[in-house]
Amino acid sequence: MESFDVIVCGGGAAGIGAAVGAAQSGARVALLERYGFLGGAATNSQVLSYCGFYQCDARGDRAIGGVGYQVLLELAKLGEEIQPRRSELTGNRIILLDPEKLKYTLDQLVLSHRVELFLHTTVVDVKKQGDHLEAIDLVGLFQQRSLSGRAFVDATGNGQLARFTGLPCSLNLQEQTLQSMSLPIRLGGLAKDLTIDREAIKMAVELYNRRAVYQIPRQDGGVFMRVPNSNDWLWMIVDLGLDDVQEELVTKAEWMGRKIAHDCVEVLRAEVGGFENCHIVNTGPQIGIREAWRPEAQYTLKREDLASGRKFDSGIARAAWPMEDHSKPGKPSYHPIGGAGYGLIPLESLSTKIPNLWLAGRTIGADAAAYGSIRVMGTSFATGQAAGVAAALFAQQDEPPQSHQVIEDLKAQDALV
Repeated sequence: MESFDVIVCGGGAAGIGAAVGAAQSGARVALLERYGFLGGAATNSQVLSYCGFYQCDARGDRAIGGVGYQVLLELAKLGEEIQPRRSELTGNRIILLDPEKLKYTLDQLVLSHRVELFLHTTVVDVKKQGDHLEAIDLVGLFQQRSLSGRAFVDATGNGQLARFTGLPCSLNLQEQTLQSMSLPIRLGGLAKDLTIDREAIKMAVELYNRRAVYQIPRQDGGVFMRVPNSNDWLWMIVDLGLDDVQEELVTKAEWMGRKIAHDCVEVLRAEVGGFENCHIVNTGPQIGIREAWRPEAQYTLKREDLASGRKFDSGIARAAWPMEDHSKPGKPSYHPIGGAGYGLIPLESLSTKIPNLWLAGRTIGADAAAYGSIRVMGTSFATGQAAGVAAALFAQQDEPPQSHQVIEDLKAQDALV
């Protein structure tokens, strides 16, 4: 059985942050991803914008450094624009992404740090020794294997590794309904000089709803973004509620979302000037799932922590994105971060009762409101990097590191804490 210092499950922003952060702390690292590419929601759900890299207050200071910012600098070397743009609808600062350049950049960054990359790989079981996680069983395209590790990071987004270990997991249903899912639509066949007529789009969606079985609850016309290096546009208009974490419900949402996209685009073609020749280029390998199982962390970050911009002494990452609530499909709301425009996420929100397992990205401990801030990809790079550093330090000293040790390593890696 092959052995590693740190095994990271999940190749999205959090997993990349964890793998590279652990490697930079001297660990031998394995990174596991179930798709054939890295990037998480940016590449598998077509969420082609990074949120959380910059504060959304008047100052707009950068909140994320370290591995996340390394990714942006590598994209800049490929000619990509990495300066934030203000969202037309919300005014929040986002960074637009070319999905193919992002896939390439993430491959090269991970491999340059000598991370052992396992694509097309899914966790199917775990082995424990006492209260420690010892090894994981994997299935790939062609074989089954097991890997042993000294420390582990759950960056799966859905808490899959944590659930296999028996760590208590819950849903935020006691606070509010789950965050809705989204199906971004990539549209082609549009004029190069197209200007989006939002009022015409809103009228077309209203006409669609009068005819349709499956309604679009969003009434503002949705989010339109031009895809970098392309004449295509990304349209975020399809939001679907999720009542429980069940494959049957997500399966229905997948085909229902594609049905809505197909029928609504037909209305655009007939009703909106400039859209006569538009067509669907892509709806992504999977629907965008915002929320699923929540593993139990040692501390649950709370609404009041971020509303006040609380600075924990054990803070290992900045949360700067507003607390974004999608519990009502098609009706997102935003609640600002207080204080200096960001709050600190404590190491205890990444730590678990299993001494050698850390959480990263949207699996970390947070209540329903705080979750709306910490789940975004910019912040996930930062919590992932902190989890990876903590795991690497555990592998070196065979006991959970103190927060000051993690913070020291993060600062050495140019993270902002």
